[in-house]
Amino acid sequence: MPVEPNNLSKMPQLYTLVLISLSLMVCSCENSGKDFSEQFKTDWLSSCQKQIRGNMDRATAKQYCQCSLDIILERYNNDAQAKEAIAAMPVSKMQKVLVMPCIQ
Repeated sequence: MPVEPNNLSKMPQLYTLVLISLSLMVCSCENSGKDFSEQFKTDWLSSCQKQIRGNMDRATAKQYCQCSLDIILERYNNDAQAKEAIAAMPVSKMQKVLVMPCIQ
């Protein structure tokens, strides 16, 4: 069956629609498998800000702590995995992974 000229003009639009749909599916799956409780996030931010109190102003501390939390949420899948990894992490690695990216 030959393709009619009118249908050819719709091919790029269909192709674009398919690409957009696939992109949305990939993006929506990006955080699948992540299971962090709001309590973990709140506790992390609170503990972090208490630990660095006096070393930087409140706004900078808040920004730093959010940055470190974002790294944790990206690297690990859940509260337990993050807690276990951080507890076992040597100070030098913790500085490299959680501190340095957030103070630059």
